[in-house]
Parts: sequence; structure tokens; C-alpha cells
Amino acid sequence: MDCFSTDADARDDGALGVLRPLLLLSLAAIAVFAQSYTVLADGGVVQMQRSAGPFVITVFTAPAPLRSGPVEISIMIQDRNNQQPVLDAKITIILQKEGCQAIKSEARRELSKNKLLYAALLSIPGDGPWAIEATVVRNTEEHRINGVLTVAPPRPFLLTYWWALALPPVTIGLFVINQWLKRRLKTGWKI
Repeated sequence: MDCFSTDADARDDGALGVLRPLLLLSLAAIAVFAQSYTVLADGGVVQMQRSAGPFVITVFTAPAPLRSGPVEISIMIQDRNNQQPVLDAKITIILQKEGCQAIKSEARRELSKNKLLYAALLSIPGDGPWAIEATVVRNTEEHRINGVLTVAPPRPFLLTYWWALALPPVTIGLFVINQWLKRRLKTGWKI
């Protein structure tokens, strides 16, 4: 022990001993909340691409992987000859699963963030294979594509909303630490 140490030095060592775990806890909280998530393109994940008449039709879905519950199905229509987007078509989407009622929706450009796509917001009630039929009508031409989408079960509630459920306890914990530090400073403990 150094013969020139004072009580103030001892208090400073105690303060650093308390602040180190708090600093580590704060850094861990920041790391948890700053996790990066997979960013999808505007339409989601490509599920299928087929040619039908003069069109190339691409079907996108979000979220990835496709799960039962609310989903977005986006469709891009391109001219088969020059690959230019077709922006004046009427799109109808029908989802059908054996033993379930068919889900029918119109895909519109207004619902899509990417205005080159037509989007429909649907709620898929169950998991498993779902048959999809997309009908494209432009002028007097009507063309259909068919395929199968594999729908996974919904995510468990806690995995979906863990960050929202963790926010109140973390906020309360930070408030308690703040109040404890303020009380320690008022009683003469110096940092």
C-alpha cells in the first residue's frame, strides 16, 4: 500500500469498482438493442417466377420465411420481350389450402412501397402448403400462373415481441440505478 494514499483515493477506487459493472451492463444492453436485422428488398423474398403470355410474373412474399398470420404478397409484371415493368394491369391473387376456404385479394400498386410492384396484404390462417394462383388482366388479355407456397407456423409470442416485453424492466432498472447513484452523490460519495 502506498504511504501517500488518502481516504479520497479509497473512495475513488470504490466508485470505480461500482461503475465498472454498471458500464458493462450498459454496454450489454446497448449490444442487445442494437442487433442488426435482416433487411429485405421492397417486395420480400422471391417465391416463384413464371412466364405467361407476353408477361414474366414474379411473386415475392414477406416476412421471410413465410409464416401464417399477416403477410404481404407482391407481384412484379414485366414485358417478356424487353423486361420493362407493366404498370397498368389488374392482379388477383387466390390462396387455397385443402380443407380451408380460399383467400382472394386484389394486388394494387398503392399498397407497395416499391411502385413497380403490385402488393396485397393477406392473413394466412394456417401453416403447410398453400396453392397460389395469380391472374393478370391487361386490356383484353388474361393470364394465370400457379404454384405452391410453403407456410411455416407462426412465431411464438415471446420471440416475436421480446424487445417490447424487455423494455419496461430495462427502463425500471436504469431508473433505479440512476436514483441510487444520485443518492450516493448526495451523501458525499464522489465519482
